[in-house]
Amino acid sequence: MKITLVAPIEEAVPPAAYGGIEQVIHFLDCDLVARGHEVTLLANDESSAAYRLVPIAPKALGRPSSESEVTSFRALKDQAARRAAEIISDERPDIVLNHSWRLLTYLRTDSSLTTIHFPLDAEPYRAIFFARNYATYVAISSAQRRDGHGLRFAGTVYNGVDVAALPYSAGRGNYFAFLGRISPKKGLDIAIRVAQQVGILLKVAAKLDIADRAWFNDVISPLVDRGGVELVGEITAADKAAFLGGALALLHPSRWSEPFGLAAVEAMACGTPVLTLNRGAAAEIVQDGRTGYVVNDEAALVSAVDCLAKIERSACREHVASRFDRRLMAARYEQLALQARNKG
Repeated sequence: MKITLVAPIEEAVPPAAYGGIEQVIHFLDCDLVARGHEVTLLANDESSAAYRLVPIAPKALGRPSSESEVTSFRALKDQAARRAAEIISDERPDIVLNHSWRLLTYLRTDSSLTTIHFPLDAEPYRAIFFARNYATYVAISSAQRRDGHGLRFAGTVYNGVDVAALPYSAGRGNYFAFLGRISPKKGLDIAIRVAQQVGILLKVAAKLDIADRAWFNDVISPLVDRGGVELVGEITAADKAAFLGGALALLHPSRWSEPFGLAAVEAMACGTPVLTLNRGAAAEIVQDGRTGYVVNDEAALVSAVDCLAKIERSACREHVASRFDRRLMAARYEQLALQARNKG
């Protein structure tokens, strides 16, 4: 098949550091090409493609560094979406695998599947996708799909990780890890309080966007001042495995309905169990009592720390290999793409 794969332009594909969506797109690009398809990647010009890259923006946009940049950043993203729609209209691929919701404003075709990477029980995401209910979507978890009742879904495909590239660590570490983004939604304050209550160092490898700086100053800084927290900063993809594999557990206390939880999967692939709140897809991703613990509140997270010795790190690795490997993801997208093409 001739497949067009559309990426957001905020980060390069693959990303140098933070960028879970872009990492998933990179795996999908490489593995669909390996399965014999001609894949055209529409992304920013700092990206690389397994078969063919057509730039829709000159560079990775990043995130706004000030409130005054927000409007101009949105305009650039809309411009990239219009460019992508023009390319697709000219080239007429067999199927479009779209990971940028803005494209839907400019392109309406039955030969496209749009993956939703956001929770559908929270605004503005719910309004964004329900306003575009003419599209056919791919969910990244059953929990997300339930919240999207009324939308048209072709299927559910779990995000994939490169299990082979994430080295397994059999030994239990002596610190907790927190990976991702510093935000009230991600619950870093919860993770810090849990670590401080049990007296275990928390290492935080996370990105801080301008929108969350005030919350960081007001909430996180005073907690850090109490000790027991090491702010590592944003780490590269190459350093991620050692960071996760060396941890006793990943603390993943998201407050919102996380539609997947890529950091949790990456941690388990390294053999590291996950302590998470029962929000969104957490119970689908983490097997409670086997690869970590899925609990209802902060106090239960503290209690679960004493149970970590019961978790076999090899079971964490096996769980990811059997459900979330990148090649399983590519095979499932291929199946949905064939179905959509044949239906069209």
